[in-house]
Amino acid sequence: MKTVWIMGAAATGLLASSGVMEVLDYPVVSMDKSIITILGIIKFVAVFAIGFSLGGFYKGRISKSHYFQKINISSRTLLSNMGYYLIIALTVLVSLGVLGIDLTSLTIVAGALSIGVGFGLQNIVSNFISGIILIFEKSIRVGDYIEISNEFRGRVSDIRMRSVSVLTNDGVEVIVPNQNFIQSNVINWTLSDDRRRLHIPFGVAYGTDADEVRRVVLHALESSDLVYVRDDPDKNPAVWMVDMGPSSVNYELLVWIYGQSTVMPSTAKSDFLVLIYKTLNANHIPIPFPQMDLHIKDVTKEHTL
Repeated sequence: MKTVWIMGAAATGLLASSGVMEVLDYPVVSMDKSIITILGIIKFVAVFAIGFSLGGFYKGRISKSHYFQKINISSRTLLSNMGYYLIIALTVLVSLGVLGIDLTSLTIVAGALSIGVGFGLQNIVSNFISGIILIFEKSIRVGDYIEISNEFRGRVSDIRMRSVSVLTNDGVEVIVPNQNFIQSNVINWTLSDDRRRLHIPFGVAYGTDADEVRRVVLHALESSDLVYVRDDPDKNPAVWMVDMGPSSVNYELLVWIYGQSTVMPSTAKSDFLVLIYKTLNANHIPIPFPQMDLHIKDVTKEHTL
């Protein structure tokens, strides 16, 4: 009797398991020659979750590994992003395969893409292609200091397939679509060299000796501790007279800056202006300001005469 009971339990288990398999193999969607079952959907979700987890692990590993810290940040970002997107692409392909979709026919994929682009995915596709161009062309790299159409300046903190993150000097992180870097003018202040020339405007009163202005400003600059290019004869600072305005003779101090000053041009300009202001005052060189003379005419007196 015990043997019969064991055999009966085993048969019941087989029937139950076969019933579960029938449910899992039940076709939910039939598309062309592909049949999607509940088991296929479960496999699809599992492979998708594992693939995205592996992609995230790989990206974090590349970014935080001590071995890859020896590589410059731009190349490290390129390596992590490209590897991440490759893992995601493979995950999508494998997921569709286990789901039961026939990948040998590209008509479904092509049709889906054409419909998606037709319904408003043009910008997404454009940003995706632009992101690939930026990553391989390396005209914009992580760590570069850029200026976009005179709107804002900032340092590139990340380059993704759809957008670029730019951190401004005010601590604001701006997400810029990739196509903006392809279609608009972008100034990269640190692409090949971080040395840039600043034009510092200032004015003095008429009658001031021009040679004296140049001499005192350049001497004060040389004696200061401000950071600028000092050891390159081709980039020596200079003082130019640029205009004779209504109330002042206008000059510009031309000075080459580098390093941290390049990515903070407003701060550097302020430091040079303060130096010029103090120098002119110390040498008793007048700094003019616009003046207006108001003449009041007595109309009633003219009428009485």
